[in-house]
Amino acid sequence: MVRRGRPPLTIAHRAGNSVERVLEAYATARVDYVEADVWLHRGRLEVRHDKTAGPLPILWERWRISPAFGRRPVLDDVLDAAAGRGAVFIDCKGNDEGLAQAIAGAVERHDAAAWVAWSGGWAHLDRLRALLPQVPRFYTAGSLRRLAQMRPRLRHSEIDAVSIDSRFLTREIVAELKALGVATLATWAVADAAGAERVLGWGVDAVIADDLALLRAIRSGEVGR
Repeated sequence: MVRRGRPPLTIAHRAGNSVERVLEAYATARVDYVEADVWLHRGRLEVRHDKTAGPLPILWERWRISPAFGRRPVLDDVLDAAAGRGAVFIDCKGNDEGLAQAIAGAVERHDAAAWVAWSGGWAHLDRLRALLPQVPRFYTAGSLRRLAQMRPRLRHSEIDAVSIDSRFLTREIVAELKALGVATLATWAVADAAGAERVLGWGVDAVIADDLALLRAIRSGEVGR
């Protein structure tokens, strides 16, 4: 997973949340990973970024709500679509303690351990480390407070891959994390070429972005050369 001397990893932000977007990301941008947000909901590994609202038939995300009727995609759908095309960056969502076991089961059914990675909730990643230790785990920091909580674990070499919100990432933080032994550093969600050039110049190893054209340009070396 160490990227030293190699092109940066490209990760299509949320593209794994629909089969159509999975196929588009691989075909048009040739990304390394599609990111899938995975929740354990009523026994199913649903793939979506929006949250449920208890018994109400709606999904919500900040100011947006949408109906929750109909079949929502599940992780098996995404793994089926990705097989033989590319890798899946599984972002573990929610607080269900059974999520890790369920995800590990799906990955094993698809013989996908060699082409997935985990990110998201630390408790889920700790459980997945015991279940499938060979799969890369990107511990997520979405705030400076969360980064401060991560530092003791970094000092004890418990974490070697990290994903950080680009809104607070700085050159100094990148240098600190590298000095603490982070082998692969990802950042989300990079909005444009200027942002990608900036974080790659600091030493970031993986760019997570919504814009498939931007990811294609990074992949081809047009950005971040």
